[in-house]
Amino acid sequence: MARRAFSWMSPGRWPSLLVAIGVLIAMFLLSGIILVISVRLLGGLEAHHDAWRAAWPWLLAWRLSLYAALVLVWWRKVRPRAVARLRLDHDDGRQALAKLRRLEVMALGILVLLEVTNLVNQLGGA
Repeated sequence: MARRAFSWMSPGRWPSLLVAIGVLIAMFLLSGIILVISVRLLGGLEAHHDAWRAAWPWLLAWRLSLYAALVLVWWRKVRPRAVARLRLDHDDGRQALAKLRRLEVMALGILVLLEVTNLVNQLGGA
């Protein structure tokens, strides 16, 4: 089979560390661009912070609804398929299911920690 001219462009062939670093750099650049545009539109950094504080409850509601949608998709669509594939393992997936459960608990813990940290910062602490 002949090799295609642009086969290197397939992300499946890239090392995962390279993809992770590239995505991280892109996220930082995009965040910086959004911050610069919002500071320019609002007339300064202080106005930007005031607008951020005023919008905080709406942003919290947005994040919580996003988390709820992600959890719903995970529990209804993705998790049953993942569990079905894990059940095909030689030990009926017991070890992998335990790891999946720990991963789910850790992900929820990280989200709760993130939101509690945001709440503490919003209320003027730390």
